[in-house]
Amino acid sequence: MLGFSTGIFDALDRLILDSKFRYLQQEDPNKKIVLVSIDEKSLSYFNKNGMYWPWPREFYQITTDYLSQSGAELIIYDILFDTPDFDRRNISGTRSDKRFIQSLENAQNSILAFKSTAAQDSIGAAVNQYAALKHYQINDKGPYQQPHLLTSRPIQKLAQSTKRMGNTVMSADEDGLIRTVHLFDSLAHKGYVPTLSMAAYLELLDGKPKLEWKKQGLQVGDKVVPLQENGDYLINWYSKGGVQEGTFPYYSFHAIVQSAIQKMRDSTATVPLPPSVFQDKIVIIGASAAGLGDIKSTPMSSLEAFPGMEIQATILNNLIGENFITQPPSWLNGVILLLLCVGIPILIAYSRPTKGASITIGILILILLSGLALFSFSRIWIPTGMFFVMGVITYSGSAAYKYFAEEKQKKKIRSAFGQYVQPEFVKQLIAQPKLLKLGGEKKHLTVMFSDLAGFTSISESKPPEELVSFLNEYLGAMTNIIFDHSGTVDKYIGDAVMAFWGAPISQENHAELACRSTIKMLEKVNQMTPQNTDTHARFGIATGDMIVGNIGSYNRFNYTVLGDTVNLAARLEAANKNYGSRAMISEKTYELVKKQFVCRPLDMLVVKGKTKPVRVYELMADKESPNNLERLNKATYLYQNGLNHYYNRNWNEAITAFREVTELLPEDGPSLMYIERCQKFIKEPPPANWDGVFHLKTK
Repeated sequence: MLGFSTGIFDALDRLILDSKFRYLQQEDPNKKIVLVSIDEKSLSYFNKNGMYWPWPREFYQITTDYLSQSGAELIIYDILFDTPDFDRRNISGTRSDKRFIQSLENAQNSILAFKSTAAQDSIGAAVNQYAALKHYQINDKGPYQQPHLLTSRPIQKLAQSTKRMGNTVMSADEDGLIRTVHLFDSLAHKGYVPTLSMAAYLELLDGKPKLEWKKQGLQVGDKVVPLQENGDYLINWYSKGGVQEGTFPYYSFHAIVQSAIQKMRDSTATVPLPPSVFQDKIVIIGASAAGLGDIKSTPMSSLEAFPGMEIQATILNNLIGENFITQPPSWLNGVILLLLCVGIPILIAYSRPTKGASITIGILILILLSGLALFSFSRIWIPTGMFFVMGVITYSGSAAYKYFAEEKQKKKIRSAFGQYVQPEFVKQLIAQPKLLKLGGEKKHLTVMFSDLAGFTSISESKPPEELVSFLNEYLGAMTNIIFDHSGTVDKYIGDAVMAFWGAPISQENHAELACRSTIKMLEKVNQMTPQNTDTHARFGIATGDMIVGNIGSYNRFNYTVLGDTVNLAARLEAANKNYGSRAMISEKTYELVKKQFVCRPLDMLVVKGKTKPVRVYELMADKESPNNLERLNKATYLYQNGLNHYYNRNWNEAITAFREVTELLPEDGPSLMYIERCQKFIKEPPPANWDGVFHLKTK
């Protein structure tokens, strides 16, 4: 909350607020105030007629009379008449002052300006000499305790003729722009005197409204004017200032004098500014010519120059229409900032960097859009600068900390697992380190066991060094194929390999990947094993529910799979030697891959340790293989025909069909096995209740 107490975000918040005023402009909702400008045109007009600045007070007398007769509700002079008028050719300064004084007395609705300066003490007599300088005893808890000295005030007789007087002092911020004003200033604790716009507002109110400093602002009658924490009033700008399409209508001073003189000569004359222009209006008269030094810098100055009188008009318009800038309480800003500073680190800790950045940006954009909407429709100002700065700082710090912490963890994971599992698994572990925790989950996966049959003959024919080299080459080739097909190598047991698909990264086609990997491994084994040997690989594949996860102790564990499906795959691998097959798959696997691969049924099999039979198939070839599969397809057809005869107890017809298969596929293991089985059944037929199920006696 340091930003609240030190104001370190003030400059940024002011710039954002200035932009909101410039780009989210509002029309004047009251249409009550008009401005009479002492502009370059007026100076030039009177210069041509021999009247140079400063003009005689008679000009203001003529203007006041005309405005009063036109029905103006208030006539406000943002001009300091702090010295008596001087004599000019054929014009007496004293007589000019008297005429202006008489005009003010007749109008009884004028307000004159004075100026004060902060000082250690004030002239108490000055307050008492000016009845129009109404000083208010508000309450002693007000924010403006620094005493002011009256440095420029109307000459006494002028001040005695006006209804009220108001202060024109304005203090700019550090960057030179006027954004706030004091609605009242203290006169050495003798009371509070209002700014020019507040004096006009008090005159518009009936009676003597109650004035009291409140926690939420300044109470004026039954209304509360919101103030900032330091007591300043934040001006609500409407649209750009100036003559052309500005907030308030501008009229040249010389046009009023012309109109007044023409009307005095002929009441029916058509004049540049008829009385209807000012009827029931609040008229503020001030200088806009650059040479007169009353041009102020405001947030709207980049659009158009702002004379001091237009600033007073804007403040008065705010007060009349209650068009105030309001702010949420400091505690609410503190809560939002706290949520950002606490929430963003939590968000970064539990989300991916890109997601965390997106959500953080989304939150900041939401704050920005909310701030824009609240300001545009209700003129509620949320100082979003601190939220943006602290949001960016908090995100950057949290992201940097998480990055270095994760890099340390990633390095540890890569070192521990990079050589043993597929790269996808390493990435998964890096993204989800919780996978390293002990435990498992039930998932539908495909598992594969492979074994190198005839390895004993290879080991007997090679010295130990060559045998180790061959084994490493063989296991490396098998592992690469598994990795190429997104599998996870579970373990090596001698020359045997266990792998599974569908975890840790979910794969809908895990059965297909396992079968395609097996086909490639069969091809690779044929390339690697010596010719004229009985060395070949056998594979068992099963699909189903199993437990997958880190199994072991906290000191040593393995990412592996467990369950009946895993045991079935191991039994199928071993069962191949009974059928002379190379790759045996379960029925669940077959149902998932039968459209992609050439398969044939092997048997209804009860594996050792089980009582229920399972239908098993041989995985033969990939249907997308570039090799000609015509002979294989024909052999598969003949094989199925033989199998049908077998189950119908047509032993001789089955033998004939299976022998036709061996003509196409010499040494076809399953066909030779069924020929042998049929010959046995011819000699010793199975019982009448034979169901074709084969019971495997060995693992």
